[in-house]
Amino acid sequence: MSLADRLAGGGAAFGVTLTIADPFIAEVIAAQAFDFLMIDMEHSPISAFQLQTQLIALRTARATVLVRIPHQEETAIMQALDLGAQGVVVPHVETGGECAAVVRAALYPPRGNRGVGPRRAARLTGRDSYFSHANDETFLGAMIESGLAVDNIDDILAVPGLSGVIIGAADLAASLGHLNDTQHDDVAKAVDQITQRCAAAGVPFGMYAATADAAVQLMSRGARIITIGSDLLFLEQGMSSAAGQMRTVRDWHIGGPGQ
Repeated sequence: MSLADRLAGGGAAFGVTLTIADPFIAEVIAAQAFDFLMIDMEHSPISAFQLQTQLIALRTARATVLVRIPHQEETAIMQALDLGAQGVVVPHVETGGECAAVVRAALYPPRGNRGVGPRRAARLTGRDSYFSHANDETFLGAMIESGLAVDNIDDILAVPGLSGVIIGAADLAASLGHLNDTQHDDVAKAVDQITQRCAAAGVPFGMYAATADAAVQLMSRGARIITIGSDLLFLEQGMSSAAGQMRTVRDWHIGGPGQ
């Protein structure tokens, strides 16, 4: 089931972010039971060439493959989609006009102005099939992560073609003057405003959840797009857990029990 179909049916979607430019890691993640996989080009060194390699490695994934582009730029949106991404997530969308520009860049005429040249994407399903479905099946997500975006949230949500909103709590906190403090009351109030307006507009929304309890809390507020971690985070967690489990064994080997 595609991400769009899952959201349209009222379900919640769980996914992870990919930041390591290694196709084998991408292939391993592709085998897991996630609803979406998001290649992050904004906060990683992944280049356009490496993006193509990652997308090839993710071809077997049952999950919808998205690309978080590095910046709001028409060519970046077009390139990600031409290389085979099933949707894009655009950072720092702050006005209705910016959101409308994102939609236009991602959709073919007459609904948008996307250039015609799906270099790899059309080869995955066939050219005729791709052009007949691309406008309807491309996921377009906007990152809401600043005070200005919160002020303009209703204008953003009113843009036809917007598929969903992802709240960037870290940047939102920084924008509100609370760098590295996503738990501040001002941030909580801004998040509440975003969630309430998204729910009222019927636009799917979500954000990062570090634990299952956090995911449940988000879902109780109507969130349906839940990011649960990243390849780098899982690597760090796995190594930390293994090192912790072996620490007592290692100490015993070096100095003996109680030494």
